[in-house]
Amino acid sequence: MTFSISTHAATNRLIDSSSPYLLQHAHNPVDWYPWGEEAFAKARTENKPILLSIGYSTCYWCHVMEREIFENPEIAKLMNESIVSIKIDREQRPDVDELYMMATQMMTHSGGWPNNVFVTPDLKPFYAGTYFPPADFTSLIEQIHYVWMQDQVALKAQAERLASAIIQIKQQENNAQSSSLPGSRLVEALISHFSDYYDNRLGGFYQAPKFPNEDALLFLLEAYRLTNNNTCLEMARGTLEKMAAGGIHDHVGGGFHRYATDAQWRIPHFEKMLYNQALLGRAYTELYALSDKPDDRAVAEGIFDFTLRQMTDKDGGFYSALDAETDAVEGAYYAWTDAELYVALDADSCAWLVQHYGLAEIPKIPGHKHEDGRVLYLNQPLSGSAIEKGLSYEDTVNKQQAVMTALREARDKRKLPHLDNKIITSWNGLMIDAFARAGQRIGKPEYTDAARRAADFILSNLRKQDGALYRTWRDGKAEIAAYFEDYAFMIQGLVSIYRAAKEDSYLQAAKELAAKAKQLFWDEKHGGYYFTDGSEQLLVRMKNAMDSAIPSGNAVMAQALLDLYEIIGDAEWKQQAEALLIAFGQVITENPRAYTHMVHALLRLNHLAPAAKAAQQPDEAVIKKGAMETKAYVKVSASEPKREGNSLTVTAVLDIAQGWHVNANPASFDFLISTSVDVREDSGKAEVKPTYPEAQAMTTPLGDINVYEGKVSIPVKVTLPGNAENIRLLVRAQACKDAACLAPSDWIIPVKLK
Repeated sequence: MTFSISTHAATNRLIDSSSPYLLQHAHNPVDWYPWGEEAFAKARTENKPILLSIGYSTCYWCHVMEREIFENPEIAKLMNESIVSIKIDREQRPDVDELYMMATQMMTHSGGWPNNVFVTPDLKPFYAGTYFPPADFTSLIEQIHYVWMQDQVALKAQAERLASAIIQIKQQENNAQSSSLPGSRLVEALISHFSDYYDNRLGGFYQAPKFPNEDALLFLLEAYRLTNNNTCLEMARGTLEKMAAGGIHDHVGGGFHRYATDAQWRIPHFEKMLYNQALLGRAYTELYALSDKPDDRAVAEGIFDFTLRQMTDKDGGFYSALDAETDAVEGAYYAWTDAELYVALDADSCAWLVQHYGLAEIPKIPGHKHEDGRVLYLNQPLSGSAIEKGLSYEDTVNKQQAVMTALREARDKRKLPHLDNKIITSWNGLMIDAFARAGQRIGKPEYTDAARRAADFILSNLRKQDGALYRTWRDGKAEIAAYFEDYAFMIQGLVSIYRAAKEDSYLQAAKELAAKAKQLFWDEKHGGYYFTDGSEQLLVRMKNAMDSAIPSGNAVMAQALLDLYEIIGDAEWKQQAEALLIAFGQVITENPRAYTHMVHALLRLNHLAPAAKAAQQPDEAVIKKGAMETKAYVKVSASEPKREGNSLTVTAVLDIAQGWHVNANPASFDFLISTSVDVREDSGKAEVKPTYPEAQAMTTPLGDINVYEGKVSIPVKVTLPGNAENIRLLVRAQACKDAACLAPSDWIIPVKLK
């Protein structure tokens, strides 16, 4: 990506960055600085507060805020006079992002991107928020400038208190070492958790918006492989099959969007992230290895072929992401009108498409330009369609490929969404691992070759003379010292290449990186790997073991160490994996769901080394459940069910604390969580129809929104199969006060029928 200074009214210091996200802001009239001493020194010299504005290049609301605020000359002038403005790419600086996202969550009880945090010149936070409408942001800058000039001591005292709290929390996490390995019962507890939340009608866990939850899927597939627990396989397979049929799956071009906004997986948020392709590519590969079903293989191949076609550098590295929007319209590249389909396809192909596929309406979302067109989803797997119509599977697939090729050729004439073409070491490690596994298990050597080429690219372009790694590469420039996750993910990828290709150089590189990671990141006192090498002084040096959208580096390292033990047979590798699990044993035991990849490693260790069980905590150890903040302000109960023939009505009752509200269904903005009610029944055949009450209008700093307050009843009509005995009522809600929202909570309420 290049910019011509002469064609823009303004150019700021971001112009020299390699980050596509920072370059998107390089011609704002805001006097942006990149993260670094130059900006910090300016704030100290001029005695100004700092705005840390953190996002990433394919973030929808980041784009909106840029268009509405940072491109506005009047707002930019106010910012330039009052504060020092720093723009940060969270994918380049995940350490800074995590630290200040924690500050935002502590101050507002919510989070998201863009994350806008106001800090003192010594980088201690005192105010934060995510998206702001223009008038509110202008008022906020004026207020912060006024208070800073009039009562700076109070602001700094507030910042000091918050910084101290963050440091204390992170240090407690850092030092939460257990005396022994976590108990093996954690595995059963986590399986039970997923079973409670599994949607046996539509697949997936929890309620809409639905995320793939790749950590859960990979854990459940492994649990089935090692224990033959059929429930684990059915949950994983049911979710993966429903996702493959839905609109979250790009049927035309392959690959998956980031998440679905609805329970049926039909309406996606249209971003495509490399890490989703990697983790789902691995999941569908693992499912195919267990099922030997051609539909599962086809989905996996679609992910890998899309990645090679649209997200791979000519020299082998993998790009980071494709944006959701085109010319400010989310989904414009992916949606289809009837007229577009008729132009792209002949009559026979149109008729075939209508037989096998549906088209889901894209709802109008406040704050988004509405796209004309609908989203393709598959009515049923092609293998089922072939059997139903008396056709061979091969003929059905050939027809599908012809239709989708025609649609892809038509779609390729549209303007492509923005491509973030930076190459991130950790995300490449995930994709290398997925390609290597697919090459071995699907039997396609070209996938192993793709893994090899990407690994060679990273080792040649993002590795220093001393063996250390860089974090990112773009347009010939590698920069930023790698974080621990970069090492862990690359080690896992290199080990997987060795298993697929049996080339010693990759195993040797994995061992060298493991030694380097231990040198740079290992905590000799409490165990576990720090996220950073400690060369840059932030508020606190953190360890990351909790999963996010991607696995934690510590969890992946635990699994990579077990891989090395299986291959090499040296007990030292297993001992390192055990030490890593012990280092986080306390927090894993207290909240296994938040550490699913760690429990996954524990599952493998339990089946790898039975002797290790003697040192574990007893199975009777209590599994603590983490408190969900919304539950402090919302109480949920269920009425006795009322029978009407083969159906019944059960009512969820929400008792909301005074001064608080929950979001109506539907929520007024897509970054708010709707209040939703659902029912689970073991056969998966129940039909569920909730009736949401009329919402109340409320004016907040975000604008006018629809809410529920006080005591709210939501009746749910359930049509049951004849042999049903018990159902589970699921409720999700997000408590809010003014513009501050807590993390959403989920309730499961058993309802006895007999």
